[in-house]
This record gives sequence, C-alpha cells and structure tokens, in this order.
Amino acid sequence: MEKGALEMGYKVIDGGVLVTEKAGESIGEVEAIVFDCDGTLADVSPSLHLLGRLISAIILDRIYGVDCRIGEDYDEAFHLLKMLGGFNNVRNAVSILMQAIILEMDDPKPMKSDPGEIDDLEYYLGRLRKGRSRPAFIERSLEWIKSKCINMLGKYVTKKALEELILRRAEEEGKLKQLTELREIIEPVVPYGYKVLGTLYRELWLGSEGIEERHGVKPRYYHGAGLIEEERILIREEVLEELRSLVPKGLVIISGRGSWEAGRTLDPILEYFNLEASVFTGDKPSGMEKPNPASLLECCSKLGVRKVIYVGDAGEDLFLTRNASRVGLEAYLVGLLVNRYSYTLFTKCGAEAILENVNLLPKLFK
Repeated sequence: MEKGALEMGYKVIDGGVLVTEKAGESIGEVEAIVFDCDGTLADVSPSLHLLGRLISAIILDRIYGVDCRIGEDYDEAFHLLKMLGGFNNVRNAVSILMQAIILEMDDPKPMKSDPGEIDDLEYYLGRLRKGRSRPAFIERSLEWIKSKCINMLGKYVTKKALEELILRRAEEEGKLKQLTELREIIEPVVPYGYKVLGTLYRELWLGSEGIEERHGVKPRYYHGAGLIEEERILIREEVLEELRSLVPKGLVIISGRGSWEAGRTLDPILEYFNLEASVFTGDKPSGMEKPNPASLLECCSKLGVRKVIYVGDAGEDLFLTRNASRVGLEAYLVGLLVNRYSYTLFTKCGAEAILENVNLLPKLFK
C-alpha cells in the first residue's frame, strides 16, 4: 500500500494514514468535519450489505422457483457498484444485481409477482454461503456485471446507465419480455409499500416494530426483528471527543438515511454532533441524495464554513466533495478503505486522504 501510494503523490503520515502532498497542510486548517453514516460511523455489514443477498434469495425462490445459494461473489459485485458513485440508495444496487441475475437465466419466467409472507427468515439466511453463488447462472451474472463495471471505476456511473446496458443485452438475447416482467415486479424501489424490492428492503432492515413506528402501518411481508438491530458503531467516543476539540465548528453528519434510522443506530454518540446542521437526505425530497452537493452546501451554510473534511467510504462520497468544490466549497475527502475496490478508486481520483480505519482520523491533524 505505501509504495504504490508514494508513486501516486501520497505521503505516509503514520501506519494506515495517507495524505496527498498538496492537501497535507490544508487539511489541518478545516473548520468542521462531516461524516457519512453507513460504513463510516456504523458497521452495516450485518444489515444493509446482507439485505441484498437476502432479497435476491427470496425473489429467486418465491417468485422464480429457483433453489439458490447466494455467495460472497454477490458482495463483491455489490461493493463495486457502491464505488461507482450513483448508488447512494442501496436498493438501486440490489435492483441492478437482480436484473443481471435474471438476464443470465436460460428462460426466466416468474411464477407469481408477490413473494407472500416471510415467516422463516432463518431459512433464507441459510441460503447465504461462503464462496461462489449457485446455480452457476448466478455466478456468471455477477461476473458479467463486474466485468462491465470494473473499467468504469473512477467515473460517475448511475443506475440508469447500467439499466441501459442491461436493456441492450436483453434485446440482443431476445429476453426483453423477461426483463420487463422483472422490472414491473421490483421497480420502482421507492416509496415503501409500493413494489416488492423496496418493501422487502425496509421491512427486513427496520423490522415490524420499526415499520409501524416509522411508517405507521403493519408490514406486508415480514413481521420479525429488523437487521438494523445488528448494526454497531465503528468510531470510538474518545476519538469523537478529540476531533471535536480539533475543529472550531465541530462535527456533523450527512447521510442517505432518515434521521429516525440514523438515530436508531447512532443514538449513543449523537451528542458529539451538531444535529441542527446535519442533513439526513432520507427525510428530504427525492433528488437531494449524494452526490448532489445540495446536502453539503446546506450543512456548511448552517455552520457558516467553507472549508471542511468529508469522511466517507463510497463513490458517492468522493463525487459529493468534487461537486461541492466546483460550487465554492473547499471540501476534502477522507476515504476509508472498506473493500477491495476502495483503494483503487480513492487513489485514482486523488482523495485528499485515505485511512484504513475511521479511528485514525485524528492523526491527520498531527
């Protein structure tokens, strides 16, 4: 890591901390630190990362009648999509992977359009495995989407662009009808309660109590505990305390979650953040999601600052800082290494700093 980083214009401050030569001094002069939530402040590997595999297993079993095993190759494809910048909404990534999977089937015909009530989540958790996915067509589909996306790494790629790619392949292979049938079942992925994918996503994530509290209705498919309960906080309180003393305008959060969902996981550490200046785009009108710079502009306006660090782990975080810097802010990205594609993206696009762990952040100021 260190040798390659030096060749790309980075210097090593300490073990696990890289910073560009150009940004080294400027980073220490920032007025506030802005944090992403998922993968940065909170470990979502037992929740949001698991949801895609679960939902895919449920749809393949309940709607297409496929006895499947969803492996770790699904996670690889999912993480790659998250590095492309246009997938702040995790449901969009799951939709793309589901479309790729169905496209690879020999003759995909849905038996029904609704999965029905999920009364045994353990059964589907048992469909998840180490290694490659099965049947083999699932593995092939994930390899195909990765082969298309790997060359896009470093560019801003949206769900729409990949759907057009999938559509062209469907037309070439005579599977347009099958693709259309799937899209009619799962799309759009918002709002909650409208189509299968988005509804399953919210119910499995929030659980029945969360759905009733957040949406005021009984869940349609799943009535158990939500995977959100498995999330844990990544950043230590002593680190937050130190960081708060290092910047004059304090710490804030910008997240694609709503404030309710963020509070459910981050409640023990929320006292360290300026919540009035924080922005939870899950509560905002559609179109404000990262990498739209509107959230960062709003946050900085409330704080009265122009120079900030943004700490994040995905492509949308990098492109957010670039978009905000084009409209007058000095926004420096501190990228966290969370998967095999992170280092390539952040070094290729010149992230101002790269950390192996969010708790190493104070070292940037030393």
